[in-house]
Amino acid sequence: MSKYTYASDVYSSLTQLEQAVSNMKLTLDGKPTTWCVVKPMINPRTIKIYTGDVIGYESGEPLTDIEINELSSSDNVYNVYSINDGDNFTEVAEADVASKVRAMRTSYARWLTVNKYYDNEDGSIMNVTNEDMSSYV
Repeated sequence: MSKYTYASDVYSSLTQLEQAVSNMKLTLDGKPTTWCVVKPMINPRTIKIYTGDVIGYESGEPLTDIEINELSSSDNVYNVYSINDGDNFTEVAEADVASKVRAMRTSYARWLTVNKYYDNEDGSIMNVTNEDMSSYV
């Protein structure tokens, strides 16, 4: 009996693997806290340093998946950082958060190779066929 590896997990059947692919698609479509953290930057204050004044912020509590997905275009600013990569963006305008989150999603999906699986028995690399994962990588 073959075993299959998908996104670093091993499955004993193609049915299980296909369910994992479908679950991954749901995660990539709506659960950004899987690959990034978004925190509001709060309580701005001016900090004087020898080269001039800078604005410093405190970080608020991390946003939930729902809160991240509902961001639009207010005057708020955020810290957006990747869980897997070294990407860390500060003072990101709310209107720009979505593009940062999408870029981090692409990096996460590429890291996991979400569009392919491996047959552990014969070593072949196969494209997933039950979901279109090409838009993520």
